[in-house]
Amino acid sequence: MKNLGDLRFESLGSDERQRLLGLLCAAPSRRDFMRLMIAAGATTAAAGGLFASAGKALAETPKVGGKLTLAYDAHGPQDTLDPILFAAGIDYFRGRMFYGSLTRLAPDLSYEPELAEEISANDDATVWTFKIRRGVEFHDGKTLTADDVLYSMNRHLGPDSKSVASALVDMIERWEKVNDYEVRAHLSSPNADLPVALGTFHFKIVQDGQTDFSKPPGTGPYRVGEFTPGVRAIGTRFENYWADGGYLDEMETFAIGDPVARLNAFLAGDIDVMNNLDPKAIKRVEAAEGKEIWAVNSGAYLNIAARQDMTPSNDMHLVKAMQLLMDRNRLLRGVLKGQGSLANDQPIGPAYFDHCPDLPQRVMDPDKAKWHLQQSGIGNSPVEIVAAEVAPGSVEQCLILQREAQKVGLNLQVKTVTTDGYWSSVWRKVPFCVVGWNMRPTANIMLTLGFASDAKWNETAWKDEQFDQLLVAARSVTDPGQRRQMYCDMQAIVQDKSGQIIPVHRNYTDAAASYVKGTTAVPLHNFGGAEAAPFLWRDS
Repeated sequence: MKNLGDLRFESLGSDERQRLLGLLCAAPSRRDFMRLMIAAGATTAAAGGLFASAGKALAETPKVGGKLTLAYDAHGPQDTLDPILFAAGIDYFRGRMFYGSLTRLAPDLSYEPELAEEISANDDATVWTFKIRRGVEFHDGKTLTADDVLYSMNRHLGPDSKSVASALVDMIERWEKVNDYEVRAHLSSPNADLPVALGTFHFKIVQDGQTDFSKPPGTGPYRVGEFTPGVRAIGTRFENYWADGGYLDEMETFAIGDPVARLNAFLAGDIDVMNNLDPKAIKRVEAAEGKEIWAVNSGAYLNIAARQDMTPSNDMHLVKAMQLLMDRNRLLRGVLKGQGSLANDQPIGPAYFDHCPDLPQRVMDPDKAKWHLQQSGIGNSPVEIVAAEVAPGSVEQCLILQREAQKVGLNLQVKTVTTDGYWSSVWRKVPFCVVGWNMRPTANIMLTLGFASDAKWNETAWKDEQFDQLLVAARSVTDPGQRRQMYCDMQAIVQDKSGQIIPVHRNYTDAAASYVKGTTAVPLHNFGGAEAAPFLWRDS
């Protein structure tokens, strides 16, 4: 080693780190280690720092073996292992267990190569080239090639595509096979965010020709051992996984819809990890021996979606009255215990680069709400919101709104249902329902997925020509001032016209046993952006 006077373990090259870890594996005393390092030229302080940091690194080296059980808050018969149909959080996490993607997202929401080891674009970002990693195996022994990538990507294209994320890639005219390990995407309009979009939940690579997703082969760290929609999935370690990861013998996922039951199961040790910890239970978990909070700041949000193609939710006076009756501060402080931030009836909060701080914050105004209520002509007719605890605070936001509505004569009725089957039987099927949205890596991706006129997840069925034009045009704008104004305009249009009541952005707050290691921090979903599956290991 050289220049040991002020070295830290993290500053060493990989070979040098391995040598130090090998030395520590021989279990020397701290005195012996210090003597060796000082003899090699390190100062006393540097040698002590190397011992501490190398020891910590050794303790954090993943251990192979064991099982982890993770409980989500919702599942149902619509659970799927077909990536283009993923709709629930449990689908996203399982997708990371069993599949790989061309790119993956980092905690700062940049992208990193995964199954594509090299990515490049032409000058105007209308042609993207992906060189595919060689030597990657599917769980059935087949080698990954360009044909698998083309098949997976083409499933998102065309008017007959069933992909719920097709709006994110509708600018792709065609995919081209350059050779067995290189593909090219040709776009009708520039999109600098394409590699980011391909790192999101729905763009997993499946095997060429795969149509049966009951037990599909993937390239992920775990192979499907069992999958029963609405019941559970079990993954077993794939020994030929191409990357570091997949340390567990077995990983099981299922759901416990009731948040109290889920918490009790976690505290009792029946499950190792749980998602969507009720913020009011944070102190209880922190006080429990061997239990920890796994929290990530995010731009995820709660909302009440008002369908614009149904009555009475298509009356914007009624929607505006509800927006003005929402006590956002009470929801944030009293229910979420500060685990989030105020939202403004549009999805792009401060966590996004393109957030518009100039848009005035909508505040509770009962007098103005009463005026809009009178204009709606709804009178005392009951207005029903269907609610389930799809995210912490989902039901309580409705109860807070209901109390304020009574004061101005709005007869809100809150119908509480179970989370089981919610996304298939309630969401996008009733005039008013609650929703919990995950953050997306860019504002354009979020707005495209949930607010474009032709998006399959346009849950209020609203349409605005000006918004659609801005959404497409903004993808190729590099001038900061012009870009900022375009995104501010889009956020203002959504706030005014989309039929969304979005009171708060929420952090992702999960809980894990202390022996669960390898957690991730991508702010797009629970369990570290649903990115944790390859990296989790058990220290017991």
